[in-house]
Amino acid sequence: MAYEGAQTIIPGQTASGDLSSDQYKFVTIGSGGVALNSSNGALCDGVLQNKPSASGEAAAVASAGVSKVKAGAAVAKGASVMSNASGLAVTAASSATAASKTCSAPTYNLNPADTIVVDVDNVGNATCTWDAAQASITDTTSYPVADQDTLAFTITITGGEYDGVVQTITFNKTTTTALLVAEGINDQLLGGFAEDVGGQVKISTDGAGSGFAIAAAAGTSGLTFAAPVAGTGDAADINAVTAAEVKTVIEADSTATVDITSGTPVISSPTTGVTSELDFKSGNALTPLGLSVEVLTGTASNSYISGRALEAASASGELIAVSLDTKSKL
Repeated sequence: MAYEGAQTIIPGQTASGDLSSDQYKFVTIGSGGVALNSSNGALCDGVLQNKPSASGEAAAVASAGVSKVKAGAAVAKGASVMSNASGLAVTAASSATAASKTCSAPTYNLNPADTIVVDVDNVGNATCTWDAAQASITDTTSYPVADQDTLAFTITITGGEYDGVVQTITFNKTTTTALLVAEGINDQLLGGFAEDVGGQVKISTDGAGSGFAIAAAAGTSGLTFAAPVAGTGDAADINAVTAAEVKTVIEADSTATVDITSGTPVISSPTTGVTSELDFKSGNALTPLGLSVEVLTGTASNSYISGRALEAASASGELIAVSLDTKSKL
């Protein structure tokens, strides 16, 4: 649990604006007053102790001693820390680093055409898109057809929950039109669905992606089918996208790089230093991948140390005790 000790408070300081959400973050003092630090590895003046909500309100800044500080990532006990571009404590970097972001653990439940829009190093927006299509098969029967009541045929779906299961569809009522055939199939089929498309029955898989396929065998029914169309896309199953499939799409559609050696994708700019930047703009794939709309920047070499962690942080947002040291440089 975070704690604090004796501190040196810089007297006479006022806030440059609303800092009510910035307690226990690293700040700098300028001509306009105390402001949240906004540069990775920058020289900071201390840690904000209170919550001034408007410009001109008193701002208590601890420049030395032991202070609670909010972490911006996992930090080991005893590690030198610096401020990131959001005023949070991160492990100090002795060399320039790239802007990067770690996704949540795979797999990812996406939908066909889901996207992430990202600007890498301020060169313009790139749209990363996960395409996927269902597998399907269309009958070539001439309708109306002889009544299919009590007749049967089989459907086998590859991929998803019902992978490889041979399903027998037995019609149990008067069935002579494409619409009635589709209804009879939908009453029984698992992992797929049928529809009347222009007077012909089209059967598709529920799941979409290159790992899906569908096949039908006539059995006793009078139905005939064209060659199946396999599923396609950037993932074998768009509802269970893997780390490797995330890497493939992001690296194909943008200049960002993705490291999956740990099993979880880490998205990075190809450059390092304070101009290295990832600006996640929008996209319905952000949330499933554990991302959000935000701007991330790299760090310069020889960054300023802001203190030493007296406790470990396991994740961003945790409060830890830090022995402040705002004058040292790596």
